[in-house]
Amino acid sequence: MFGATVAVPLLLASLMELTPEDTAKLVCIQFFCAGITTLLQTWKKVGSGLPIVQGSSFSFLGPLVAIIATCKSMGIRGSEILLYTTGAIIGASFFEIVIGYSGLAGLLRRYITPVSIGPTIIVIGLSLADVGASQASGNWGLALLTVVLIVLFSQVLGRRYRIFMLFPVVLGVMISYVVALLLSITGFLKPGDPGYVNLRPLMELPWLNIPKPFPWGLPKFVPAFILGMLAAYVASMVESIGDYHTVCRVSEAPPPDEKTISKGLGAEGLGCLIGGIFGCAGGYTSYSENIGVIGLVRVASRYVIQLGAVFMLLMGFFGKFGALMATIPKPIIGGLYLVVFGMIAAVGASLLTLIDLKSPRNLLIVGMSLYLGLSVPMWMKGYNPYGVKGRGAIVALLPPQLMWLGEIVEIILETGMAVAAIVGIVLDNLIPGTPEERGLTHPEWCGKVMNKRENK
Repeated sequence: MFGATVAVPLLLASLMELTPEDTAKLVCIQFFCAGITTLLQTWKKVGSGLPIVQGSSFSFLGPLVAIIATCKSMGIRGSEILLYTTGAIIGASFFEIVIGYSGLAGLLRRYITPVSIGPTIIVIGLSLADVGASQASGNWGLALLTVVLIVLFSQVLGRRYRIFMLFPVVLGVMISYVVALLLSITGFLKPGDPGYVNLRPLMELPWLNIPKPFPWGLPKFVPAFILGMLAAYVASMVESIGDYHTVCRVSEAPPPDEKTISKGLGAEGLGCLIGGIFGCAGGYTSYSENIGVIGLVRVASRYVIQLGAVFMLLMGFFGKFGALMATIPKPIIGGLYLVVFGMIAAVGASLLTLIDLKSPRNLLIVGMSLYLGLSVPMWMKGYNPYGVKGRGAIVALLPPQLMWLGEIVEIILETGMAVAAIVGIVLDNLIPGTPEERGLTHPEWCGKVMNKRENK
């Protein structure tokens, strides 16, 4: 979880053009709220009570990137953008809280299948390709070094040495950072070079950081941004339901019942609400990577997870930690994105193996979801030979009284995962198909999401 919890705020800070001081604060906030959310999740009275770590989710990047782009088009820069992103996170978090604690999670499991969720996750990864490439292009040497190290540690050395299996991302980024630091000290990389390590923020920023509510100011709630964020929450909830089943299986515990799943989702929504209040950069969800660690070390203790949560919470007070993370050069983070975003797309593709890919019905739904999820946002941003932008065109067609509705539609159409999810869910539930075609009877999907018999 370390990789995403650092990478998400660093990516968003770069897109928002935050100062090193604000970037360091954002990283600290992200860890502080991850600790709180994990404690809530492992507390049976509030959450699922399962030994599962909570942290930043890449599922939220699509809507957040769209919100940032919209804010920039309106002349909004820097930390002021965080007023809009936190407003969207807070506003949409009530959706997950209500779905969770009301027990309505069964609706998700009834209408959202691998046919629709697979393309949605693929689009999350592919739609961020330009972000990863732009970050890495500042110094392809450092970016590719990071990629090679992460692949080497996770896929080669990790098979022989446990430390590389547990921390491939941390070790890969750390070694690349040391290389960049040495090149900067020796003068090979000059100030102003994207790969140059500037230690000034580390020296100047204070040791102590006190997290406080609304550090950027009072959030601004824009209905269009909130609705656009809902797609991220839906994808996060479906993924989390699978994680609850997986952690129980790895821990050799009984499958989670409906009450456990509902409380788990409610706790995640509550964690997102708290994160938004404290000014976080994105929402929180269950971490599949840490479930794999449980299976590796054979320790499935809720108290161990809670101890780790306290450690994350304390990291939020350690200002120098955030400052150190803020000094990581963009090309190194870009190299990390090249691996992570590709993995996200691959995870979505793996879900398609659960459905009947010989079915013309499924091919139509998957194809349209993918194509529209990628092409519609490109049209909205004006990526066409005619220079026509969809942004603003819909609003212009409506009377002043309905401009707010046009803004909602535009922000949804600018968010690839939202378009893919809407197209996939609507077509999957309108076009007749057997449970076998839709992947609902596949053992892996049943074990992760749909197994009601085990839950009785």
